[in-house]
This record gives sequence, structure tokens and C-alpha cells, in this order.
Amino acid sequence: MDHGLLHFHDLFQKKIKMKKFFIKATILILLLAVVVLFQAGYDATQPTIAPSASSGISPDFIRAVDMGFDAGVGSFFWIGTMPEIIDAILGGKMEYLADERYVNAVDPKLSYPYAFTVITLPAASSYAGRVTDALAIGEQGIQNADPDWRIPYYMAADYFLELKDDKNALWYYNLAARMPGIPDYALRFSLNFGIRSSERQKTEDLWATIRDSSNDQDTKERAQAYIDRLEIFDYLDTASKMYQTKYGKIPTSTDALVTGGIVPAIPEDPFGFTFIINRDGTSGINTTSSFSAVVPQ
Repeated sequence: MDHGLLHFHDLFQKKIKMKKFFIKATILILLLAVVVLFQAGYDATQPTIAPSASSGISPDFIRAVDMGFDAGVGSFFWIGTMPEIIDAILGGKMEYLADERYVNAVDPKLSYPYAFTVITLPAASSYAGRVTDALAIGEQGIQNADPDWRIPYYMAADYFLELKDDKNALWYYNLAARMPGIPDYALRFSLNFGIRSSERQKTEDLWATIRDSSNDQDTKERAQAYIDRLEIFDYLDTASKMYQTKYGKIPTSTDALVTGGIVPAIPEDPFGFTFIINRDGTSGINTTSSFSAVVPQ
């Protein structure tokens, strides 16, 4: 086949792909139009009820007629549902919850409604179930949605800030750290939650509880990695005190512990960070420099 025919063949294939794309886009637009018309007809017969995504048309019907465009239709409904959280927070009107459930019934894999609900619903102070419902919706998201680090990350924040539950906060930050696509700042925070010197013993005890109460080997190994890391902090803190006793000053770096003959070598962090000695002589990690992001699986 000469170059002219190859060029013609490529153009022909591109036209076919464009045609298929426009056909699919047209079908989606028509389906959304049908949904809107159904909704409008139903709303016209229910003048006393505020229009919402969950009115009139069942998620099963939507999935039956959307020809596989669940994500597109779910996103379409989500655009109208998301602002309802303002009414929930400011006015105590909880139509949002029914509509959020409806959106994720149309497309259970759509992750953002779960994450958005987990982080915003606890602000609806007049709603008694604001935190428990947010966490339950988050669990549904972890089970059903496409992997999204924001769901467990926001759940961890709810457990820590709203319920003062450090154990579950640790666990969900750990889940977030293992999610694909988690940004660097969130990964750093998740892996280093609870490592301040005043918090380490409590954090180690919590991880030990998680390790000892689980029947899952992966969970046990993961918990042990966190415990090993906390024990390294204790080791370096002890070495730093020995250095101060020997030389009368705080070591300027972990390297000084080696060159000063206090320890033979600095252990490697299981999570890929670099250990440092803080100005007060306690050990820590460098959260600003690059790290290898080694996340034990």
C-alpha cells in the first residue's frame, strides 16, 4: 500500500471514530433530555414538593434506559444535588441525603458524592446523625466506588476531629495512603499522623491493638510496619540523649549520631522518609524534602 493510500486509510479511520463519538454524545444528550422531561412531568403533578433528583424516576429505570451511561447521568443529577448541602448546613433541610443516595444508586462507582458528603455533612449541626451518616456513606463509597483517596482521608478527619477517635483515624489515614492518585501532601500527612513525640506511645499502642485484633495477615503486617517505625523514633531519641550526655550538646543531624560513635548506622524508614534530629533533640522526619514513598503493602 503506497503512502497516498495509507493517508487516505488513516483519514477514513479518524472519520469513523469521530462519527461514533458524535453518535454516543447525541444519545447521551437525548437520554438526559428524556430524564428531564420525565422529571418535569412529575414535578408538574407535585407542586407542593420541592423538585429533587430522587423524585419520580427510579434508579433502576435510569440504568435500564441510559445504555451504559450511568456515570454521565449520575454526574448530571449530582450537579443539581450538590448545592442542597447548603440547605442542610444552614437550614437543617435534609433533602440532600435522599438525593445523594439516589445519585449513587444510579452510579455506585461515582466517588465524588461519597467524598463530598463525608467532608461536608458533619457541618450540618442541627442534624443529629450528621457524623454517623457521613461515615456510613463513606463506608459505602469505599465498598462500591472507584478508588478515591479522598473518601478514607475525609473519614479519618471525621473520626479524629468530630469523634476524637484516634484509632479509627489512624486506620483510615492508612487506607488513604494506599489509594492510587493520592497527592503528595495528603500522603505525607497520612503516613505521619500521630508521630509527634508526645503522641507516639499512644499511637504505637493503637497500632498494636489493630495488629493483635485482626485476623487479616496484610493488616497485621501493615500495623507492624507502623510499630517498627515508632520504635525507630524511640531508638533515635535514646541515641540523641546519649550524644548530649557524651558531648554536652544536641546533635545537629542523625549523621552526627553515627560519626560520634553513638549508633553504627541510621535505620531506614519503612515509609521512605528521612529521619532528622529536631532542635529540641527529639527525632522526627523531614516532611519537606522528597521521599521514596515506600508504602508497605
